[in-house]
Amino acid sequence: MLKFAILLSLIGVFLCASTSFTNNSTTPNTNRRQLSSLKQFIDPKSTNIRLGSSQVSSSEIAEQHTNLLLEIEQTQAQLNNIANNAITNGQTAFRIHTAPCDEGTHYCKLFSPSKILIEIVNPNPENYYSVTVTSYNSYTGSATLSNSWSNNDEFNMKNSLVYIWKPIFSSSYDIIVREINQNTKDTTPLVSPGVYPIYISEGKRAEGIGMSLLNDRITNMPTCQSITSNINQVYSHFEGDWLGPNFGIEDQSLRTGWSFLPSSETMGCKFDTYSPTLLQSIPKPTKIYIMGRSVERGVFLSLIDLMLSSVEKEHLSNSKIGTCWGRASVTKNNLQVTYQDYRVNMFEDPTKERYIECHNDKIIKDPGTSFIHNATEIWNELFYEKEEVDWPDVIYMVTALGSGGKWEMKWRNELFKHHVYKFVQSLPPTWQGTVLLGDYSFTAHIDERTFNQTYYQEYLHEVNYLLASLNDQRVRWFDGYGISKEHRMYSQEGEEKVGRSQHFHHSCDMQNDVDPTQSMVVCSNITEMVAQVLLGHALGPKDELIEQVKQAEDIGSLPMSTTMRYCHACPMCMLPFSLVPHPEMTCVDGPMQPIPDGLLGPNGHYLACSQKHTGGDGGEHIDRLKCPEDCLESDFVSSFPTESDVVFVRQCPISS
Repeated sequence: MLKFAILLSLIGVFLCASTSFTNNSTTPNTNRRQLSSLKQFIDPKSTNIRLGSSQVSSSEIAEQHTNLLLEIEQTQAQLNNIANNAITNGQTAFRIHTAPCDEGTHYCKLFSPSKILIEIVNPNPENYYSVTVTSYNSYTGSATLSNSWSNNDEFNMKNSLVYIWKPIFSSSYDIIVREINQNTKDTTPLVSPGVYPIYISEGKRAEGIGMSLLNDRITNMPTCQSITSNINQVYSHFEGDWLGPNFGIEDQSLRTGWSFLPSSETMGCKFDTYSPTLLQSIPKPTKIYIMGRSVERGVFLSLIDLMLSSVEKEHLSNSKIGTCWGRASVTKNNLQVTYQDYRVNMFEDPTKERYIECHNDKIIKDPGTSFIHNATEIWNELFYEKEEVDWPDVIYMVTALGSGGKWEMKWRNELFKHHVYKFVQSLPPTWQGTVLLGDYSFTAHIDERTFNQTYYQEYLHEVNYLLASLNDQRVRWFDGYGISKEHRMYSQEGEEKVGRSQHFHHSCDMQNDVDPTQSMVVCSNITEMVAQVLLGHALGPKDELIEQVKQAEDIGSLPMSTTMRYCHACPMCMLPFSLVPHPEMTCVDGPMQPIPDGLLGPNGHYLACSQKHTGGDGGEHIDRLKCPEDCLESDFVSSFPTESDVVFVRQCPISS
């Protein structure tokens, strides 16, 4: 049920021209929220802060109508002056256009206008741009780069990038544009005029239909996990809207109050969410297995945060489980979640000779280690070395597809053939679980597909081709870029690092005195949403699960609250990476314990690991980690930027 009321009913687009707003300011007027860093604001989710200007009553808005109409022309002129000055002086700026109304779409019937065009004038061809649209506590979204508008003489856009954003309900929004230099660790500055307020209203002919359509999507769509037609493609184009706690969407909200509402055109479904209380009452054993990098570890940590009590997870961030480059597992009642570090971009083609791999001057995996061989052993460990009752219900596995154009051919010819295809072919025919394949762009990082929509469409076509070649209804592709792009501003490093390669999850301490089960020590709308998708496939339809819990309660078989158990086999250091089948796990019953004082440095990593890289006490390890001189002299096979520098990848045969 929607609780959000339509508070703005003015006709047209009102560009806010408040006297307290200046074009170069990064702070809106005092009636709107002030953007702050992620560490302060966490995510676009807080329900304890007053809504601000959107709480103005409809009668007050009507009284301001005449004044706003007079201010529109002046404010638009100010915005155009900024852009025109940028063109003259070679600077970068943006301005707003309203696109012609397209009578062939429902947007024209709902809103005036049907589209907003954000024109970036004098863009730097070496940089990328992030265009975010937010409505405090109500909405966050990303505008889409449109090549078709780039040479439109009507708007004089020959030297511009143009992004399109289509509103879905009337509200007040902020448009925020940031410029991203991929090759430096600098912050991502705002493009003038900084944060720009804009009002969107519904047209006379269809007042209220915008919210009606949203309500239809929220209440009448089937759950995504239950779709049987084109089942493989349900998540391969993750498209929709992030709606905030002001909507009060029941049964589909995360603990923050935010909800992801899939597109009715491309996905045609909705997501149920499972509360911590319900997870502790699961009537039968359920297992979720996650194979990925530190990015996917965020999904693992969000699952743990959902399933444990506040006491049990208090020390999660500084425990063995919090940062693990090996295998970790947590069990509470009938739910078990396991994480396996899985650096798929390092997998070799088993038909070729072994090689060592160096990133700049460091070896990143033990010489002679075959990730493909060890991964195969882990696959066998999951199924063929266990009884059917112990098989995982859901597997979420990262792939290398989507890690950038340089990987696409290698991924098709090598990694897909020897990694994903081989794994899927080895699944037991009687297994009734789900495999979700995740792409390498599940991060705040902006890559080719963001900058070029043609590339993104080609990527989606490639995904669907590969899914079809698997020919297995148990396998789905998870478009990590699609689910995460709307929240670039709210990743681990916050809006000052928009578009950087970074995590969405981060440690936090969000207490809830009213309902302690909703307290959080891992904060992220993105990783918690992915965690809910995995839960949906593992547990089945929510209404059926609730009925099963009631039946178990009636016959007295409902699991009692038991002591949790966590197990780990985590190497102390990140480098060299390892992928170890059948690790020796250390298990502990009871709440997670912090790593003893004195072992960790200020960055949260083991001091012993830092000594290996800096030439400290661990001198005997330095030669083992250093790339051989003859390999350093060879040509690099690829490179990629990081927050500190560019990493050059070299692969050299192992000497006999």
